Order: sequence, then C-alpha cells, then structure tokens
Amino acid sequence: MKNFEADYNRWLDGSMDDAERRKFEAGLDEQTLRSGRDWPGIRDLLKESLRDITLPHPDFLNEQVRREIEKESLPAPALLPLRRLFWAGVCCVLTAVVLTLCFLPPQSRPGTIVSLAETASPEASASAFQTPGGQGAVIWLEGVRYIPDGESVQ
Repeated sequence: MKNFEADYNRWLDGSMDDAERRKFEAGLDEQTLRSGRDWPGIRDLLKESLRDITLPHPDFLNEQVRREIEKESLPAPALLPLRRLFWAGVCCVLTAVVLTLCFLPPQSRPGTIVSLAETASPEASASAFQTPGGQGAVIWLEGVRYIPDGESVQ
C-alpha cells in the first residue's frame, strides 16, 4: 500500500495511468482536486520564469563552508584548560599577596628583630625579641628557676 503523499506527487506529475488517476481523484475533496488540475500550468510557468543564476564569486561560499568544516573537524587541544587553570591560580595568589601587603597596616606586619642578651649565670640563657618601631619586646629566659616580683630584669 502506497502512502498518500507518494500518490499525490505521482498524480501532480501526471505519471498515473487513467484507472489509477480516476480512483485517486475519487478520494479527493473538491478544493484539492481543483488545485491539482491547476498544477501543470503552474509547473510550466515556473519552468519558463526560473533560469540559472550564476554567482559573481562562487568560490567564496565554498571557501566559507570548507573553513567551517575544517574548524569543526580539528580536535580541541587538551592542555588549554590546564593552562588557563594554572594562570588563574597564579593570578589569584598574586592578588592575595598584593591585597595583603596593601591593606595590612605596617605596624601589624610580622617581623621581629632578635637581639643578643647575656646572663651572669652560666646555667641561664636569655634571648630578646623586639618588633620594628620599638612598640613591643619579649625577653625569653631559660634556665632561671625563679625571679621575684620586685626584681628588675636588665
């Protein structure tokens, strides 16, 4: 069994024999039948009015299509995302360092000066740490058993 579209195309083209044509036309409504009978005149009119058009630059379109095909057929480089990720990490680290140095006040920046300290006792040792700007100092004593509260350390 043929489908309707194939029979309709054969009917429009005029390739059906008389028996098939009559049987097919019996199943059509009036409007479709009228439009199908006008089709040979429309087809002839189209054949007369349509002519071949030559493009001024026919290779231009072919070149554009060829470039698109080549672009789509090239494999994507696998290292490109890794490079981008690497450079993104480097930029993040540099941004963090710059922002830390810009927004951290100079007096709270880490950094100490280690000074030498001497003790009279050979069992005791002392180390002195001072912040830049002289805002604070720490003296670290080792080997000292007891320092009374009223005693001054020099």
